[in-house]
Amino acid sequence: MRTILVVLLLVMVAGVAAAAVQNATAPSLTVTVESSKITATGVSPGSRVLFFGEGFEPKKFHAVFHRWSKVIQDTQNGTVSYVLDQPVTWNALWIVTDLRTGHYAIVSTPGFSIIRSDLTGRSLKHDAAGAISRFVFSRMSADFVYVAPGGGAWSLLARDGDANDADGIVNGETTIDLLRASPVDGTDTARQFSPGGTLFVIDPMRLDVLELKLDGSILAGAH
Repeated sequence: MRTILVVLLLVMVAGVAAAAVQNATAPSLTVTVESSKITATGVSPGSRVLFFGEGFEPKKFHAVFHRWSKVIQDTQNGTVSYVLDQPVTWNALWIVTDLRTGHYAIVSTPGFSIIRSDLTGRSLKHDAAGAISRFVFSRMSADFVYVAPGGGAWSLLARDGDANDADGIVNGETTIDLLRASPVDGTDTARQFSPGGTLFVIDPMRLDVLELKLDGSILAGAH
């Protein structure tokens, strides 16, 4: 009996060790930023990669706002590069996502610190049909990206009170309706927030970013 217990313990330890090795070697997304190119490595073979970002180019008496949204397919070598139209050496922020696995990285121009927004002042809401498809953010503007589990992504730039603000009124917050968002990958119109999806919001005025990985407990708190 003692011998059997020892064998069982050894098998359990071996299983835990194997799992630890598997987790340690699980693929991850690594992103490098150059002035004219952003490169993602560790992409799942054949997957599509979303490069989404924005920044301000300083001019003499003003700054020009830039916004990027590009999906590029991997060519089976696990590395994808997005070549920018012009060199970017000024403050800019990018979200790079493997749309198959959901792995992502948030990167910025070297020397520009990434600022994470806190999770206060935000909420998920049901639409008239009962689906969880609205996101409320207590900011005057929001550049929104949602990456669905297993693929598909949508984006929407909205400002409090404008045509893309789902509540249509100036009230100090911006309401995003996922059904109004434009597809950047995938065209499914019957969509809602789901467990395993990831929601990103960049404040275009501050260039800080909110990232929210959705699970059952977060979705259960929708109003």
